[in-house]
Order: sequence, then C-alpha cells, then structure tokens
Amino acid sequence: MSESTTTRALVLGGGGITGIGWEVGVLAGLLDEGVDLRNADTVIGTSAGSFVGTNFSSGADWDEIFAAQARAVDHEPTMKTDPAVFQAWQEAFRSGQGDAAKIGAAFGEIARRFPSPVPTEVRKDAVRSRLRADRWPETMRVTITDAVTGEIKLLGPGDGVNIETATAASGAVPGIWPSVVIAKREYVDAGMVSAANASLAAGHDVVVVLAPMPAGYAGIPSAQDDVDRLNETATALLASPDEQSRDAIGSNPYDPTRASAAAAAGRQQGRALAAQIRDIW
Repeated sequence: MSESTTTRALVLGGGGITGIGWEVGVLAGLLDEGVDLRNADTVIGTSAGSFVGTNFSSGADWDEIFAAQARAVDHEPTMKTDPAVFQAWQEAFRSGQGDAAKIGAAFGEIARRFPSPVPTEVRKDAVRSRLRADRWPETMRVTITDAVTGEIKLLGPGDGVNIETATAASGAVPGIWPSVVIAKREYVDAGMVSAANASLAAGHDVVVVLAPMPAGYAGIPSAQDDVDRLNETATALLASPDEQSRDAIGSNPYDPTRASAAAAAGRQQGRALAAQIRDIW
C-alpha cells in the first residue's frame, strides 16, 4: 500500500477535564519530537476528545493550548460525582448487560432523573473556554448519544450543528453537565458507553487512539478490545495514561486544578511514544 493511498484516523477518547489536559500533553509531546498527527484523514472525538480534536484539527496554536491547561480553573467548576448518581451509573451498566444502546438509553434516563447542578451559562462558559474554533474542521467528527434510544451518532461539518453545540453534547456527562437538545432530541455524553468509540475508525488503514479512561465495563469493550479488533484489518495503536500520568490525573477527572499536571505528564509520555507512533503513521 502506498503512502498516498493510506488512510489515517486519530481517535481521542473521554476523560473529563484532566483527560483534556492529558491528551493535549500527549499531542504536544509528539509535536516536540516531530510527529504531527494533524494530517489525519479523520479525527474522531468523544467527550474530552471532542474538544481536543476540534482544536487540534483546526490548526490551533498547540503551545497556547498546552499553556491554557494551567488556566482551566478560571472557567471550570470542580465537579464530583454524587454517590446517588454514581450508583445509577453502575445500575445502568448492570441492567444494560453489554448492550450499548440499552446502556446509553439508561444514561439518558439518569440525565433526566438527576439534572445537572451547573447553570447553563456556567456550562456554556466552560465549553467556550475549551474551544479555539468557531467552525467545523473538515476532518473532525464528534460522537453523541441519543438520550432516548441510546444510539451513538457521529456528527460532522455537514450535519447542520454548530461545533460548540456538538462538543457540549459529546461532553454532557449525565448528572454532571446538562444534556443538550439538537433538533428537538436530547443528547448526552457518548463516552458513557465506550472509552473512545475507537470502533468507529474501522475502514482506515492506520489508527492511533488516545484514551485517558480506557477501561471497559459490564460487557462494553475496552479501548484495547476495540484496538485489537481494528488490528484485524488495519494497524492500530492505543495510548493510555502511564503510571506518571495516572498520578498526575488523580482520582477525579472533573478537577480542573489537575489539568496542568495532567498535561505536563502527558507531554512526557507523548515524547516517549513518538518513535512508536512515527513508525506506523
């Protein structure tokens, strides 16, 4: 296969505000070593990854994006998962029995049972502070979950949804952030039913997946499961936080005070991953 006909996908998974920091750092570390993934034919972002991917594929100044992680606390409230919400999440996984659509619909119900404590304007400010693009990059795709059917939908520049709304929906963690209505339908975070939705990159020849929270739950495939399946027909690589990055990220993915440390650890990890990713990209 010639280089000119090779198709490449970059997949960026969910992981809260610290996941944004870590992904920003990994991409910065790769750039430090001359590995630039912005020539991907497709960038697929879920939740945190939707913000990172939009900025990255738009050509934003990555040094500025990296530096901005230290200012995340200026726009991001520190959120914690209410114990009742967390219990409802666990029940959604158990009752769904590995059926992604059933689990997605259950998370939609959780969003209705446990409205976000965050005012709409605060959420809008957080979303706007994360983005450096006001229009869709041509290669960008964003995942969202229909809060009634549980279906995963992939939005792109031709779908008539502005990028701010799409990313807000992709990151609408039930019980944490408000759900988002698009064309009279309610949508929530697509990361609740898949670590990175990496399976959506099927059909590309080379796939790089960054997954801050790579685990699978109750029959839902992990990011590694998806990458193993992709490797049956393509060349796919998964990067998830190493020990240093996990320590920097901490236990609460919604804590903006840790975004800068997550970015710094991710940058170191990105530099270490550069040779391996260069070889396949």
